[in-house]
Amino acid sequence: MKSKVQYRHLYMEKKLFFISLIYITLMFSLCFVSSFVVGDTTKTVGNEVELVNAVNNAVEPTNIEFNNDIKLTQTLTISANKNITLTSNSEKGFFKLIGTYNASTITVNDGGILTLNGIIVTHNADNMGRGVTVNSGGKLVLSDGEISGNNATMGGGVYVSYGTFNMVGGTITNNVASTGVQIDSSHVTTQHAGSLHNAGGNGPNTATGTGGGVYVGYDGSFSMLGGIITSNVVDLDGGGVYVDAAASFSMSGNGIVTNNNATRHGGGVYANVGSFKIAGNARVTNNTTTHRGGGVHMNFGSFSMSGGMINKNSAGTGGGVYMSLGSLSIMTGGEISGNTARGVMEVSGGGGVCNEGNFAIYGGVITNNTANNYGGGVYNNKDFELFGEGEVYDNTAQKGNNVYNYNNLESYIVPIISIVLVISITGGLSVVYYKKRIAKK
Repeated sequence: MKSKVQYRHLYMEKKLFFISLIYITLMFSLCFVSSFVVGDTTKTVGNEVELVNAVNNAVEPTNIEFNNDIKLTQTLTISANKNITLTSNSEKGFFKLIGTYNASTITVNDGGILTLNGIIVTHNADNMGRGVTVNSGGKLVLSDGEISGNNATMGGGVYVSYGTFNMVGGTITNNVASTGVQIDSSHVTTQHAGSLHNAGGNGPNTATGTGGGVYVGYDGSFSMLGGIITSNVVDLDGGGVYVDAAASFSMSGNGIVTNNNATRHGGGVYANVGSFKIAGNARVTNNTTTHRGGGVHMNFGSFSMSGGMINKNSAGTGGGVYMSLGSLSIMTGGEISGNTARGVMEVSGGGGVCNEGNFAIYGGVITNNTANNYGGGVYNNKDFELFGEGEVYDNTAQKGNNVYNYNNLESYIVPIISIVLVISITGGLSVVYYKKRIAKK
């Protein structure tokens, strides 16, 4: 006969057994449910059908690996609630996603997120079509890989409309934005090169042939923290990047815009009523254009420079930066150096900066720039002010090595104050103070 102690031990053993059984069953069930719900977040694809199915069936962030080049017969669409990363399952290089004729290779729609992390988004040679279109509410992230060999009328590589584009690495290269008609570059040179009066406008065509690498428009935003935009070409404006209609472009980190070319304005960056900011170690370098703004052209936009470099760019006027009437610039740091204004017309120059807007320097330097004509550092035709630690020095020109003021105004290191008496409609007198703080000649 068992004692009470033995019964107690037997009871405890049974209790522990049932508790353990319930725990094991529960853990197994949770693992099974988790596997069922979460699923496999990595898909490997080798053709268009597999790729489209992987994108359309994704219910959570999904990594899609290419094991081949894939040629599309229609645009690949990243729709709402899709979070897709495209990459290459290869140690030898990036696989290609090749777009179809006269269409974007990829379109990201409202609520969709696309990350490119190791593929090449392209078109076949002599085949029209944009690389990536980002529509309103869509988001594109380029962290590695290329967007190259594409051709469209606006934004050969990437077109952003009310959407968001973040570039942290990778390359946007050898893309073209064309007007679809033959451009007579000699006519552009004769009509525009060096002319400063009413220079901000683009004439009747302000859209096509713009943004060889990237076009950002209609409140879209482009943030470049790294990577390279290089060797892109446009028929008109913005060889590397075109910023339009209240859109914004900011460069920081180690982002580089280099070796891009525009037939008309803005070899590196063109901002049309948009904003452009450069900071950190970012660089706009070695870009060229026939007319104005080898590095940067601002047309009724806002420009901010707190760091980085704008150097070794070339244009007819405004080798580094061109500021049109109505543009606003604030420079608190960074360097504008080694740029060239090639123009030889009477009103041309500004190796570093050609200013027809409002340009204020609180910090940073403008140095070692060259103008074949006037204003090696700055050609000023509006409001130019130098404050604090800002410096303009060691520039070279035919006249006005550092600063040349149009209308035969001389340059002084002390402020110039002109008092203008204006007769008002009521017959009274008012006083308007007009002040310029200028660097040494």
